[in-house]
Amino acid sequence: MSFMSALWILLSITIQGVALQEFDKDYDYDYGDPEPQNCSTTESIKGGLVTYSQGGMEGSVMTYHCDPGKFPFPVSYRVCSADGDWSPLRLPSGRPASRPICKDMLCPGQLQLDNGEFWPRNQWFQVGTTQSFSCQEGFSLYGSAQRNCTLSGEWTGATPICDDHANDCDDPGVPPGAEMSGGRFQTGGKVTYRCQAGMHLLGSAERVCLENREWSGSSPRCQAPHTFDTPSSVAAAMAGSLAGVMDVLSPDSKKKNVSRGFDRSFRVAEVSRMNVYILLDTSGSIKEKDFQLARNATIALIRKLDSYDVQLNFHVLSFASETIVIVNILETDISGDTDEVIWALMEFSYTSHGRKTGTNLHSALENVWQQISFLNENREKNHFNETQNIIIIETDGYSNTGKKPEAALAKIRSSLGYRTTQQDHAHEKMLDVYVFGVGEHVNKDELNSLASKKSGENHFFVLKDFNKLGEVFNSIISDSSVTMCGIAQEQLSKEQELDGVIAYTRPWHVTLTSPTWGLEKYCSGSILSQNWVLTAAHCFAKVSTDTHRVPKQLTIQYGGGEVQINKVIMHPNYNTLALKERNISEFYDYDVALVQTNRSIPLSWEARPVCLPCTVAASRAMKKMNSTCEQHREELLTRTVMPAFFIHKKTEHKQTHIHLKSQRPACVEKALQTLTQPTDVTLEEYVPERFLCSGGTEGYQDAISCKGDSGGSLFLQKRKRFFQVGVLSWGTINVCDASRNKQGSSSRPPPDVRDFHIDLFKIIPWLKRHLGKEMQFLH
Repeated sequence: MSFMSALWILLSITIQGVALQEFDKDYDYDYGDPEPQNCSTTESIKGGLVTYSQGGMEGSVMTYHCDPGKFPFPVSYRVCSADGDWSPLRLPSGRPASRPICKDMLCPGQLQLDNGEFWPRNQWFQVGTTQSFSCQEGFSLYGSAQRNCTLSGEWTGATPICDDHANDCDDPGVPPGAEMSGGRFQTGGKVTYRCQAGMHLLGSAERVCLENREWSGSSPRCQAPHTFDTPSSVAAAMAGSLAGVMDVLSPDSKKKNVSRGFDRSFRVAEVSRMNVYILLDTSGSIKEKDFQLARNATIALIRKLDSYDVQLNFHVLSFASETIVIVNILETDISGDTDEVIWALMEFSYTSHGRKTGTNLHSALENVWQQISFLNENREKNHFNETQNIIIIETDGYSNTGKKPEAALAKIRSSLGYRTTQQDHAHEKMLDVYVFGVGEHVNKDELNSLASKKSGENHFFVLKDFNKLGEVFNSIISDSSVTMCGIAQEQLSKEQELDGVIAYTRPWHVTLTSPTWGLEKYCSGSILSQNWVLTAAHCFAKVSTDTHRVPKQLTIQYGGGEVQINKVIMHPNYNTLALKERNISEFYDYDVALVQTNRSIPLSWEARPVCLPCTVAASRAMKKMNSTCEQHREELLTRTVMPAFFIHKKTEHKQTHIHLKSQRPACVEKALQTLTQPTDVTLEEYVPERFLCSGGTEGYQDAISCKGDSGGSLFLQKRKRFFQVGVLSWGTINVCDASRNKQGSSSRPPPDVRDFHIDLFKIIPWLKRHLGKEMQFLH
């Protein structure tokens, strides 16, 4: 090698070394983890729009949205990875897709109607189209003669069935999208179902005609991959199922020992017990936002269950690769107190499982079995044989860790004395397993196998997201025959009202009318029992002895119907003229009356009694058995300024506040503006302690009543139950009289306006005297 060549090589090495040293010096800090790459936020979907969480950062979720009646295909969302790419688009077959689109929602067609005809004969129907049904001669049509395909991919109406009742069991029917084979409807006969390709069968795939002439298992249904159960249908189904467990019989049915449908024989008695096991999926596929939604939904469910007259104990688990106990059912001081249970749930951290993010449902069910086994060992002490067991599973996907969950569930059934091989669970009187699959990636076959299969009931539901789960648990209401006091449905959102949803939020409220009063006058009242209504005495007369002024024709309008009156009993001390000689023209002390109906009001979710304090029914509603009347007052009227409600113009819930103890004098003082001078009547005489004062609360916009609202209930809510504490008697100004009040309305009254209500706690002896034979009062 020449000298010059060697020199150039040496020089080249030296220069490169210097360059490398300078690079190392300038960028030494960059040897850590590379900066995460953001995913594109310019994605699109044909026929829809796209939204992003966290602006396309790692972990961000891109969600596809389509118009009603359409769904995103092949996926509804994608997740941003650390390398800046969205999770791949894959078809159900696993093959990659080029781009997402919005596809039309379709309803599966009726494929089979034994002994009948249907038209058109299509496998799938577009939204808005109909399918019609008819039966051959000699067969009657049950279900719907015509069904419409809705935006959610579900049909209106009920599955059509053509039957002549010639067999031991009636025709069980075939749901849309399914075919049934077997056909023998004699005792012991078996039918099997299968769904057309691409659909999942939920419910029982096989049913047997039993000796009691009912079919085993639950009714099957076929569900397409991109369709979900609607929250309203799930809430109705679950409530109907729970109704078989709760106290839902009318008094007459209880006396006659009449059983409900669904082959239920268990009934909640005064000392009934229920153990509720809630299993929350907190695996890696559950995002923190979804976990919070699931937790809130669970809390709503706990509060709903707590409203029933049952002694409840909860066992709450979080499961991922392993199981973490949030509330232990064996720690009864916590598991039996819903406030403590909810507190523990709120304190639980989403990150508790760390990196153990698998889905081990077997582990969770195994933990439930361990608790049930322990309780079984001390069965007499734990009232094991009288305790209903409810298992509620909330999950978004597949079990991918641990043993098969069916194995643990079989051990639970065995501990309760049930055979583990039966596909029909109607005999499992003390066990119900409800499963909620949430999202697109639910293993429907596995979860369907875990849910109870009971005739006439559904226990497995598939919901689009955790928001829908919250809607379900918030919408659950007792069966229409519930007789418990103070049960009402939730107030509707504006969206629900626009959708035509009907809710019975004031089932105890009634309106009294009479031709004698004319078209304009009416009074309000509240249902205390099937035969008695509570209202204001001034609706009928100025003095309690003026019974001849009570109209002979008086109608009580309640939710779902009307009844006439039998008699009116005004409080004997009611006399509006008592202070007339002292220049007080109207005095409303003891302004209450009981109205007996000429026939019993049929109780339903449209009409049922409000809870009356100082009764056993109210004690049960408060979960305060063996309590006293004074303890009821302390429980209901706990604060010096107590939120409460009244019904305005027959339908509207209006909020106000009751001013008690140290706050009462300032409220009552506003009544001075109605006193006619001169008079020597003191404020204490004019507004005695039998009046509750409401309105004008600082920091709130309290509503004020109007004429017609008189006699209605002043009520408040406790443990999802409603308790009446007062009867609306009078107000300082009629804010609805535009000629006399130009400054306000019921919702926005002048600041000095007040309402006065008869305090029910002050007239309990009188109520007990007349209602004691029909209602059980505290001693």
